[in-house]
Amino acid sequence: MSRLGALFGERRLVAELVRRDIRARFMGARFGLLWSILNPAIQLTAYGLIFGFLYRASDGVEGRDRVASLLCGLWPWWAFQEASSRGLAAIVDQGALLKKVPLSTDACVTAAVLSSFLLQHVGFVLFLGAFAALGRVPMELSWVWLPAVATLGLLLALGVALLTAPIYVVVRDTVHVVTAVLTVGFFASPVLYELNELPPSIQGVAALNPVAGLLGLYRLVCLGAGWPEARSLVSLGVVIPALWWLSSRAKARLAPYLDEYL
Repeated sequence: MSRLGALFGERRLVAELVRRDIRARFMGARFGLLWSILNPAIQLTAYGLIFGFLYRASDGVEGRDRVASLLCGLWPWWAFQEASSRGLAAIVDQGALLKKVPLSTDACVTAAVLSSFLLQHVGFVLFLGAFAALGRVPMELSWVWLPAVATLGLLLALGVALLTAPIYVVVRDTVHVVTAVLTVGFFASPVLYELNELPPSIQGVAALNPVAGLLGLYRLVCLGAGWPEARSLVSLGVVIPALWWLSSRAKARLAPYLDEYL
């Protein structure tokens, strides 16, 4: 909570860093921010064709329902993955700025994570609205809870980034480890499938994945699906504060070495 309070005190600097990050990403691009929607849309279309129609599940799930489920799995995962990866490199990327401006490393990491989440969720909300207009998903009052669910995803990704960013400054191999973990995590999380589609023998273990709880909440709020398993929600509630606590320990331990390695 003290770190969140400190970040709130730097909110104007964080907002400026977010603005600069978004502008720098698309500087010189003819279509600008549109690329943050086009690329995920192409991937969603490809996965939708493969898993929603070409390899339609034998359990009777309609192709269009599968595509809607993919929308609520893939796009939140992309937000988490991109935010974690960009947040990991934020301190190194902003090393020159940190030496000139009295800015905390937490603010740099938060800005990188926040800009990724904002960009990805703009595309997600637009496509969710398009799916509703086409009758692919029901427009429910529960959509008002989407910002709360997205905040949980933001806190999870920010916890990962705050933990790994100072380690990456000292140990550059960290980026390869995180990339490998995220690759495995993509297939180990209910992104392309739903948790209840797994064999009963492994559902219990898979439910302990905090991302399963997060994606379950997205599908609950956006699609009116059933509640995620209690184990998934408990795991999500435990892992988020655990990551923040571990990141505080890592920051305190590595703070004396950051100036040396930047």
